[in-house]
Amino acid sequence: MTALVLALAVGLVVSGDDEGGQALRLLYDGSTDTALARLGAAAAARPEDPLAAYLETLAFAWKVEERPDSTALDKDLHRRIDRVLALADARLRRDPDDVRTLFARGAAHGLRSRLHLFRREGRPAARASVRMREDLIRVHERQPQNKDVLFGLGLYDYYVDVLPRLVKLIRFVSGMPGGDRERGLAMIEEAKYGADIHGTEVQVQLYDIYAHYEGRQDSALAEIRDLHRRYPHSPLWALRLAEHERERMGLYAESAEAARGILRSCAAGHANFAPVVEAMARLALGEALAADLRLVEAREALLAVEDGHPEASWIGPRARLLLGRLLEIEGDRVAALVHYRAAAAASDRGLRKDARSAVERAIPKHEVLATRLLVEARRLREAGRDAAAPYREAFDAWPGCDEAALRVAENDVAHGRLSEARRLLEDLVARDTVRPPWVRPWSRLLLARVHDLSGERAAAVVRYKEVWDAPLGRRELREEAARGIERAYALPAAGPSADKHSR
Repeated sequence: MTALVLALAVGLVVSGDDEGGQALRLLYDGSTDTALARLGAAAAARPEDPLAAYLETLAFAWKVEERPDSTALDKDLHRRIDRVLALADARLRRDPDDVRTLFARGAAHGLRSRLHLFRREGRPAARASVRMREDLIRVHERQPQNKDVLFGLGLYDYYVDVLPRLVKLIRFVSGMPGGDRERGLAMIEEAKYGADIHGTEVQVQLYDIYAHYEGRQDSALAEIRDLHRRYPHSPLWALRLAEHERERMGLYAESAEAARGILRSCAAGHANFAPVVEAMARLALGEALAADLRLVEAREALLAVEDGHPEASWIGPRARLLLGRLLEIEGDRVAALVHYRAAAAASDRGLRKDARSAVERAIPKHEVLATRLLVEARRLREAGRDAAAPYREAFDAWPGCDEAALRVAENDVAHGRLSEARRLLEDLVARDTVRPPWVRPWSRLLLARVHDLSGERAAAVVRYKEVWDAPLGRRELREEAARGIERAYALPAAGPSADKHSR
């Protein structure tokens, strides 16, 4: 429920105060303690102002979430929220229509909901979010053009409509007002342009929504890249960029470069790039290299963090699990078991389960063989050489390998074997999940070409437009889609040419 945690409460502030805006920019740029100190000083100078107290509390909430494994600061955050609510209630008793104070109170309820959800406490989170919504609606009635208010109401509408089943049950039992997914997203997107100081918070939410709920990975990439560009001194955005490029886009070289950029900042001694950040970056680098099937380089990166880091207990087990898989692919099951067993002691339940499964069951021999062939095939394509043979061997060994199936279909299209290609491509396009992610837009592009070569122009254009809309960060695929939309595809007269775009 991480996205919901952020959604119901992040940044519901209305303020044109330059000092507050500057402090929040420091917060987003990774200087949490500096931002907190400045906002604390501002709140102390205006001790009866609930909005000033809220801004400080918002910064403190980020500090709490920087340490997800510790609840040591939770009571302090609740105490700060209580203070904002008390200040707001005192003012509203004197003036029930004080819009600024209504917003501060709604924001404080939102922060409480955020914390409860961060700790997976559904019922109190639901109650607090309803109170947040009540105050924001009153503000919206008086200030319908206020984009910060629109943002908060949009978040409520969106997330209440896409909540997991358990939270939907809480909504039903508690009488929590329903939401509207489409309306909520439209409100959030509108709030991106015109929120006084919440452009960053809107971007954070849009990234999470596009990446985790809407499946609009190219839109998510644009948001997280812009966050990294705007706040280069925060390791948070760089780490999230590396993860997004790797896991949802299959942009492995770009992900590795994002991780290397973090390591360069660590080496330069930047204050925000602590040793734990360096460990996270080395893990991210190893994961990107492993996904790119650069096995030796990946192992070197992961060995540097196999013992983990005391401030992030998950780093070591994740590195160990992946090291084991790399060794097993290279044929050393005995050495792999050492790492699997170490990873099986992880505190994270998912990691522990995966590691124990790896101890009990070896990677099937046909998958090991196919993966080795994929290594060879990718390097051949990168060099501009024919990789059809190793891809065909990989597919014959492991018909369930999406990448091998795609490349076999690609070769079939190039040689006019359309029925065989159509069968493979239609299966890939219909899948809910394919690995690597770039298999999906490639499959759509090739299926469009099959439609064109079969005289099915209308169907081809539909597929080309799908590639244009979601190329997963690949300019070359979008360019090919544009050409396909403009004119029907025909096999080159001189025969198929090597395609170097493998990642």
